[in-house]
Amino acid sequence: MQDGAGRRRTAASLLFVAVLLHNLEEGVTYAATRSEATRLAQVIWPTVQLPTAVVFQAALLVLTAALGVALAWGATTRRDRDAWFILKLIASVLVVNVMVPHVPAAIVLGRYAPGVMTAVLINLPVSLWILAQRPAPPPDRARA
Repeated sequence: MQDGAGRRRTAASLLFVAVLLHNLEEGVTYAATRSEATRLAQVIWPTVQLPTAVVFQAALLVLTAALGVALAWGATTRRDRDAWFILKLIASVLVVNVMVPHVPAAIVLGRYAPGVMTAVLINLPVSLWILAQRPAPPPDRARA
């Protein structure tokens, strides 16, 4: 059985792999559906123009790097409660990201939407597991 820090490192690692795989899937498949997605988005917001594939991929790269830094801090800091807060915040965002926009996009498109596979099959279970974790109890200061 892992100690609190080991469990936190495992959680941060799983979360990073999930984000990395998800962003790779989105980055590779976005260009194929961009024009159709733009037309659908314009029904709600007539002037919207989705970013080009290169801009979208650059944004994914920056986002992945920023999340990697936050997750590395969460995996290595001694501040267990703060680390779990960051891990759970990122996991919560990923759960919401399944519901908006991935699953509705697939429904509206009537077929595959970029990122929907990893969002549902990887991000959702990993994130729900992380959200179910409890931080390690603070060390007993009476013994110190």
